[in-house]
Amino acid sequence: MDKNEISDYKEFNSVIEQLNQLIEKQSNHIKQLIHIGESLSAKNSLVNIFNLILSEAMHYCNADGGTIYVVSSDGQYLDFKLMFNVSLNQKMGDVDSPITWPSVPLFNIDESPNMNHMVSYVYHTKESKAFDDVYEQNLFDNTGTKKYDKRNNYRSKSMVAIPLINHEDEVMGVIQLINAQDEENKTIGFNEDHLLMLNSLASQAAISLSNSRLIENLEELLLQFIKSIATAIDRKSKYTAGHVKRVATLTEKMARAVNNDEDGAFENVYFSSDQLKEISMSGWMHDVGKIVIPECIMDKSTKLEKIIDRIELIRIRSDLLKEVIRKDILTFERDGILTLEKRNKLENIIAQIEKDYRLIEKLNIGSESLPDNLKNEIQRIQDFSYFSNGREYKIITDDEAKNLKIYRGTLTDEEFLVMKDHAQVTWDMLSPLQFPKKYENVPLYASSHHERLNGKGYPNKYPEQKIPLQARIIAVADVFEALLSDRPYKAGKKLSDALKIIAYMVKDHELDSRIVDLLLDSGLYLSFARDIVKVKKDLIDSFEIEEIKKIYRE
Repeated sequence: MDKNEISDYKEFNSVIEQLNQLIEKQSNHIKQLIHIGESLSAKNSLVNIFNLILSEAMHYCNADGGTIYVVSSDGQYLDFKLMFNVSLNQKMGDVDSPITWPSVPLFNIDESPNMNHMVSYVYHTKESKAFDDVYEQNLFDNTGTKKYDKRNNYRSKSMVAIPLINHEDEVMGVIQLINAQDEENKTIGFNEDHLLMLNSLASQAAISLSNSRLIENLEELLLQFIKSIATAIDRKSKYTAGHVKRVATLTEKMARAVNNDEDGAFENVYFSSDQLKEISMSGWMHDVGKIVIPECIMDKSTKLEKIIDRIELIRIRSDLLKEVIRKDILTFERDGILTLEKRNKLENIIAQIEKDYRLIEKLNIGSESLPDNLKNEIQRIQDFSYFSNGREYKIITDDEAKNLKIYRGTLTDEEFLVMKDHAQVTWDMLSPLQFPKKYENVPLYASSHHERLNGKGYPNKYPEQKIPLQARIIAVADVFEALLSDRPYKAGKKLSDALKIIAYMVKDHELDSRIVDLLLDSGLYLSFARDIVKVKKDLIDSFEIEEIKKIYRE
């Protein structure tokens, strides 16, 4: 082999080697593009995807620095989201090092497009722009770039900016790279191959951002819809207005308190951001089933209330009956047949009617439990009849007597079953809905807030092991809010009394002691009563937390 052949052979091998290197380089870029594409459909955060895209963009161009900007939600600014600079060892845009630089305005004071920055220019023109030396152009204002260079002893030279354009031809943001370098790390300009690759990456970044925004918007719409339904339910009853919102608020606060409990009962429990949203949605939806509960039951403020409070009808009947008896006394006296014994008997009936009405009026409130002796008194009044001129007069009807015999509260057994059914209706309404997988437990958590650890709750009488922690949190929030707030048949409790009732519910194995401990130890009981429920100052009394805990710890 002569010298020429040897030279040609070496040159050929060199070309083959360069070609192999190029193929390997392109293969690595293709693999990275595939990796980025897979990340788009995986559960990676937007920051992680941007990290991949910006890293690959800088690697492909061998750029020293790069930045990703995203259009602000109001469409007025380009916000810094991620920034790398290799030679300055700078990385900003994650949780540990957020970018604090001011956003780039997209419009001037007169609302005309701001064309004085490279990235805003690219935003408005929707075209990529590149410069071999950004200092030697007069299309943009370089003041910010030069200040950055001077502050960091740096020299920005070659620069490129590519718009992130989605499928609707909307600019979502901008990728900007600085100082492309050759193999000897000398700054060079960005070439056509760079721009082709960067535009491909920009398209992927736009897809990521569009998907993220779409998901965020859909989730926000879902939450707004949930809150609007909850607001409608709150407004359905004048007595429970604001109940759902207050319970949801306390539920959210207690869930966060669980996350902050680093050395207590929940030290090994931590709710992710998605789980916190799921709990919040469940709190907002816990009473959605009340949408089918008749207002006459939800707002039944007294035992005798239907369309009106029937205590008024009983008062009219009582007054009428007393007048009938007084008229009979006069008639008997006029006819000469009124004996002293008969007068006393009739006058005693009048006195008893007045006494019975006062008893009925008191029992109608339903704020206290009904002892057997008073139940017997109601039965006596129900059985009483007075006849005059062939007509029977009664003080109360059978249905009124049935309502007056309610043991506690204002609802009959049948009405209470209707009210209890809201938990089952909540499940029936929510379970068919296709919630996003990360929120798939909303129907279970929301409908289980009346389940009790002793298995005596409703609608399913779940045993303790089947009641999720999230539902137990809502249960405590629901009971606590109800005790502090005014209800149709009672005024709100003093803070200490409300907590004592909750403590006895823990003792009876209805509520979770760990959650009640958290409510007390975190101070949420006080801030919730004072700032959310806005309990009157005279009802926020002082007490010892340990004394409350003793009720269920002994």
